[in-house]
Amino acid sequence: MDNTARDLTDPANLAVELQKIYDSEINVEISWFWDAGIDIRLGDKMNGYLAEDSVRSMAEVVPWLQEAIAHFYPESAYARSLSPEIRDRASRQVFRPPSVGVQVVCPHCGAPHAAPPGMDELLQFVCMHCGSSVEVKAPKIQ
Repeated sequence: MDNTARDLTDPANLAVELQKIYDSEINVEISWFWDAGIDIRLGDKMNGYLAEDSVRSMAEVVPWLQEAIAHFYPESAYARSLSPEIRDRASRQVFRPPSVGVQVVCPHCGAPHAAPPGMDELLQFVCMHCGSSVEVKAPKIQ
C-alpha cells in the first residue's frame, strides 16, 4: 500500500507505521513537553543522531520520519517500501543536524562522550575514561 494514502491521524495507522520502523531496526526518538512541540530525532543516544526536528502535531511525525529514513537509509527495507514520491522528496530534503546528543568517541581509548543537554556544538572535551584532551572536528554539513 502506498504510504501517502494512509490516514496517519488514525491511531491504528500510526501504530502500524511506527511498528514497521521498529521492525526495520531503525532507531528514532520521539518526545514532547506540553505546548513546546514534538521533538523527533533519527538515531539514538548511544550511537548519535543524524537529524532532528520539532513538529506541532503527531500527524507530522511519521511523514518526517519517512523522509528522514529515506534520505539517510535509502537502501533500508523500510525506505524501499515507501512510495517513489516520498523517496524523491527525501533525496532533495535538507535536514537539520542534531543540536544535542551528538556522540563522539575518544580517539585514545574509544570511550564514548555525549554532548550534554544544552550544548549546541562540542568543540573539545576531556575524556572521562582516560583523561585525554580531545578536539572535536565540526560535522560535515549536508
